[in-house]
Amino acid sequence: MPIVRNILRVQGGGAKSAALFDFVANRKLGRGSIDLNRITPMPPWVFRQPTNQALLKKYGEENCSRGWCLANWGTSQNVLRPERSARKYDGGDVIVFDTEDSDVRELIRKLSLVFKDLYIDYLWASEDIGVNMGSVQYRDGEALIEFIPTPGTRAAIERSLDILGARAADYGLIYDPSAGNYVYRGGNANG
Repeated sequence: MPIVRNILRVQGGGAKSAALFDFVANRKLGRGSIDLNRITPMPPWVFRQPTNQALLKKYGEENCSRGWCLANWGTSQNVLRPERSARKYDGGDVIVFDTEDSDVRELIRKLSLVFKDLYIDYLWASEDIGVNMGSVQYRDGEALIEFIPTPGTRAAIERSLDILGARAADYGLIYDPSAGNYVYRGGNANG
């Protein structure tokens, strides 16, 4: 499964921003980390151990962690390596974190309902360059600005690279002016 880089930027007040970062923080790691349970808690009845077909049949997919996470968080598990996010946090208005396979837009929208006065910018990009990327700004549950380019387009590839802090060459891509898009060094067009 591809890793998705997520960037959460908060605008609108030092103390309120700090309160939001404390609200979402993994309790063991502190500010700079994110625990999705802090936004939408996983109920205690959800079966959290690795599952097999028999357990899925017994409990139902929605009552096993992977199914519950997908339905309620939008991703198959909690934030990946939250200790890394906490370590890299510089005390500012941005937290960078990773999720597996999906963005968590709906959770960020819910977070904006709790912190109604703040502008919350959320950006995400998958390691699958040019696919599953975008940005949105929320305030009080409303998407004020949204940019989700068509997958495989030049805009999507460049937005992905920008969010990931990468260069096209890092992913074997070069810009082909005749195609108006990026292509893999081997000559196959992306998208």
